[in-house]
Amino acid sequence: MIRLVATLVALLLLALPAAASADVDPASDVLLFQNAFFPRVKPPSTGLKNELTALTKQANDQEYNLKVAVIGARLDLGGAPQLYRHPDQYAKFLGTELRSATGLVQPLIVVMKGGVGTYGMGDEASAVKGMTVPANPSSDQLTQIGIDATKKASAAAGFPLKPVSAKAIGKKSNQSSGGGAPILAFMVPVALLLVLGFVLWFRRKTHSGEPAS
Repeated sequence: MIRLVATLVALLLLALPAAASADVDPASDVLLFQNAFFPRVKPPSTGLKNELTALTKQANDQEYNLKVAVIGARLDLGGAPQLYRHPDQYAKFLGTELRSATGLVQPLIVVMKGGVGTYGMGDEASAVKGMTVPANPSSDQLTQIGIDATKKASAAAGFPLKPVSAKAIGKKSNQSSGGGAPILAFMVPVALLLVLGFVLWFRRKTHSGEPAS
């Protein structure tokens, strides 16, 4: 019994650093399960979020597995704030993280102050490289650029997207800019405390001579 508990504790301790560092790059956590990441500090309007979400879903439904990261501030980069205003460098950083997690190279668009970056694309990358970003863009402006870039890249790759209807845009999106990593980071320490508490209780029962049942 003691060996089993010790094994559980060891596994939880191994998982704890991974959970604690899961938010080093928030977009990499979100894009593992969703197609679009949005600014967290000052989110864009719901309509724009839903439009980009619907368009990236269209692209993925056609097996053009496009991901889009809209970065509104340094805080959106988590532990990599030095890459803010460097869209190409961040696109490579983020794309490499996603590739390490999935084993796949997926086309990626990054929109932030400083420009539009791409990763994992072929000739379609040239369709978005010339796009400009305002000097002081709002989250809505950045998301609109993400929408335009998604349409251009998809069309250039041979996967033209249909216009998203106002009805579809008005619906609440099934995706959000949050992720499961913060929940995991909370749950692992709680589980660890529970296991440690059980270990202490078991040892106290054993040393007192009472049956542990």
